Amino acid sequence: MSSRETTERALAVHRLLNSQRPVPAQPLPDGRRIPLPDVHPPKADLVATLARRRSTYSRVDRDLELPALSGLLRFSVGVQRFVPAFGVEEYPLSMAPSAGGLDILRAYVLVRRAERVEPGVYRYEALSHELIELSCADPVPALQHVYLQHEFVSNAAVSVALTARLDVAFDKYPLRHYRTLHVDSGVAVQNLYLVATALGLSCCAVAGFDDAALGVLLGLGDGEIPTMLFAVGHSD
Repeated sequence: MSSRETTERALAVHRLLNSQRPVPAQPLPDGRRIPLPDVHPPKADLVATLARRRSTYSRVDRDLELPALSGLLRFSVGVQRFVPAFGVEEYPLSMAPSAGGLDILRAYVLVRRAERVEPGVYRYEALSHELIELSCADPVPALQHVYLQHEFVSNAAVSVALTARLDVAFDKYPLRHYRTLHVDSGVAVQNLYLVATALGLSCCAVAGFDDAALGVLLGLGDGEIPTMLFAVGHSD
């Protein structure tokens, strides 16, 4: 079975589980690039951070500082190291490990309130540690159709959307790897929780969302599916 056929089968499973028909998404062109500042890792004890980790629903309505956003992305889903792999001398491995070291996960940033970043939809580029603007439209109206729990629309300064690239996964692995994609996403979510907690941020992983609506908001192609949302802001 070709990787394309495997991808089509996985998409059929995904749509069946979500009780949704395919919704064509308009691809979003890359816009301006916003470099994120270099930041030091948060100084926090791992066990203490695990003990403090919480899913919180209430947040103060204020901007997320750019260093905090930078640190959250850099130390949860940024590049950890480079190794010889896949025919190149310096292949980047993520802070969030994935099956086979494949570049499967992507992170998108839906900004409602952030310091020096206008409201809009952005893709995080781990290799260059920057945001790529995909849309300068306020994402809040669209998020009202994405989040099933509307409190996340109004109190999250930023929402991080994780997606999985089926074409990359099934170019190497069989259909069974559809399950592993979600394990990879769960590892990244744990990273987001720990880094957000170490930075003193309020956060919550959200699985209750409309997949088709989120796919349209992010401009996802057929070979990429959303797996999780992560709401971030400041504690009240």
